[in-house]
Amino acid sequence: MQATRPPDERRARHEATGEWPQPSLSAMLAERVRRTPERVYLIEGRREGGRSWTFADLAARAERMAGALLGLGVRPGEVVSWQLPNWFEAAALAVAIDRVGAVSNPIITIYREREVSFVCRQARARVLVVPGVVRGVDHRELAAAVRAAAPDLEHVLTVRAEPGPGMRALEALERTPAAATPHGPHDVSMLFYTSGTTADPKGVLHTPSTLGAVIRFQAELLHPSPDDRSILQFPLPHLGGIVMFVMLPVAHGSSTVFMETFDPELAVDLIERHQITSAGGPPAVLQAMFAAKNFAPEKVRSVRGSGAGAADVTPELMREAKERFGGALVHRSYGMTECPMFTSGAPGDPEAKRFGTDGRPVPGCVARLADEAGRPVGPNVEGELLVYGPQLCVGYLDPALNAAFTPDGFLRTGDLAVMDDEGFIRITGRRKDIIIRKGENLSAKGIEDDLAAHPKVADVAVIGVPDAQSGERVCACVVLRPAAGRLSLAEVRAFMEARGVMRQKIPEQLEVVAELPRNATGKVRKDALRARFRPAGG
Repeated sequence: MQATRPPDERRARHEATGEWPQPSLSAMLAERVRRTPERVYLIEGRREGGRSWTFADLAARAERMAGALLGLGVRPGEVVSWQLPNWFEAAALAVAIDRVGAVSNPIITIYREREVSFVCRQARARVLVVPGVVRGVDHRELAAAVRAAAPDLEHVLTVRAEPGPGMRALEALERTPAAATPHGPHDVSMLFYTSGTTADPKGVLHTPSTLGAVIRFQAELLHPSPDDRSILQFPLPHLGGIVMFVMLPVAHGSSTVFMETFDPELAVDLIERHQITSAGGPPAVLQAMFAAKNFAPEKVRSVRGSGAGAADVTPELMREAKERFGGALVHRSYGMTECPMFTSGAPGDPEAKRFGTDGRPVPGCVARLADEAGRPVGPNVEGELLVYGPQLCVGYLDPALNAAFTPDGFLRTGDLAVMDDEGFIRITGRRKDIIIRKGENLSAKGIEDDLAAHPKVADVAVIGVPDAQSGERVCACVVLRPAAGRLSLAEVRAFMEARGVMRQKIPEQLEVVAELPRNATGKVRKDALRARFRPAGG
């Protein structure tokens, strides 16, 4: 992969503040093994039994995997793609790839032939590592099709599974490496693809310093300790999985329970059994746990903190999380693959701000809000959010996409937001998620926040559907709470009117669904909802 490094002026800026440089993942693990080699890091989240690994175990397995990669001829800067579930081997492989100076390219397991072929072809991946059958999908068959579509892909390896035709088992190749070339702090070390729902995913380039900056923020804001135990309830190959459940525990010596597949009842049992202190996740994960049959406050009393970061986080969900977790520190945050954890609530913030906003920019980060012409807007005025900070990626793999950056290095996020006089930011929607009704722009997010307060509504997504008279009409797709009975459009309208919502924002169509379609990272697939509820011929 062509080398990409941050401009000299950006390096100088962050090095002057101590935000950069940051160590590579393999260097972090080497230091952790030096300090606490026998401390348990990884715990398998199973109903019965399960393995555990110490930091020394992780390092030993990663060394053997690194030897396998070197034996295949993998060299610094080459891309190793991997599509593994939440397995210990995935964490070890991420370290091993870093150890040899290659670029780690995690791919979420929900991606299928089209997406994986696109990623491996664009990234020019040299190696692809896959499991066997996961949730009914044989990834060996998928990988065979990908290999035919990605001309640079020389090696396909399996983990925990018998290899298929033309494949080899990674375990059979493992040996201690004779030499390795770990990354420098400003080398591209990880290539993440955004989990888009309608277009091809975008390859995002990160370095040890951009990702390590997130660990630094966590230490400053939330004060993690070796006594913490977190639970991984969403895909590890997502950037948040790598940073929060691999890098953060390695940096601070804490423990993590890996759930291979999210199961809300099992999650509740694991929190109780392992005395989990941090149990956050996307809204769908929190809602499912709270609705689990075995949920009880005494089972989750160990939880001291719960964060949620997604477009559909509502104040009501945060209040429910505080109540369910017995007063734990509950906060919202905002970030993206390109710029993880850009804002966050903090322990000293008023509850109204932690529940009702996405927090303030974390230390070292700067936010701008601009109108459609790119002109700055003032406090409490909606505009597009532009972000800059030490954790901001160094660009996209496709250079054409770098047009999203301003000349002075800010990223145009495409998200609409409002910043109040104290610097707290509230995401109000997406530029592309606007309903245009009779020429007036309506934010779907704002309508969703109001509907989420309805006592019968468990989950909601608002879309615009074509309408001959108004251009688009407001359509609310809702999931009802258990025992809620029925919900009528008239009830919804009365509720919104009682809240003082402007008439234009009140839904004109109501669709009650069993669940909202989501992608692997929990984002609602509004494209699927629009396709489902689009009028015939619309």
